[in-house]
Amino acid sequence: MRHNAGKSIGFGWVLLMIVALITGGIWGCASTPWSSDSDPGSNGSQRRPLAYDFPDVKIPNELELVPKASYVFQGPKTKAGLLVFKGRVEGRSVVDFFQNAMPRENWQFKGGFRTKRSVLVFEKPEKICLVNIHEDLYYTYVEIYLTPVGGPV
Repeated sequence: MRHNAGKSIGFGWVLLMIVALITGGIWGCASTPWSSDSDPGSNGSQRRPLAYDFPDVKIPNELELVPKASYVFQGPKTKAGLLVFKGRVEGRSVVDFFQNAMPRENWQFKGGFRTKRSVLVFEKPEKICLVNIHEDLYYTYVEIYLTPVGGPV
């Protein structure tokens, strides 16, 4: 089953490379959390979701970044990336998290499907986000593809 996950990550990598090259070049790479603190004013028991390189895409605290499978491309006018996470959570709860969190960050839900592998597509005026969620024997994997749309070629 892990072999199939590698193929989808490889395909996503090639797709993002092509998009990044077309939309303004690639350089730079980073994947660090923006926030893992407790919400101010809360009792400290509930942490804010994390944001990695893309502050408008929150990640559940139960998921950890898989750095070797994650890539962020940044050019003078564009930023695109593939962020891969894993965690011991139910895929259904991760789908629910993104369906609730993304609209709060002004993402518009465009469609998707729920199966053993669930896909959610969100859009903003100048970018698109695809969230691919699949369960393995021990972990749930989340692949987040972010890319700009439109603009000069």
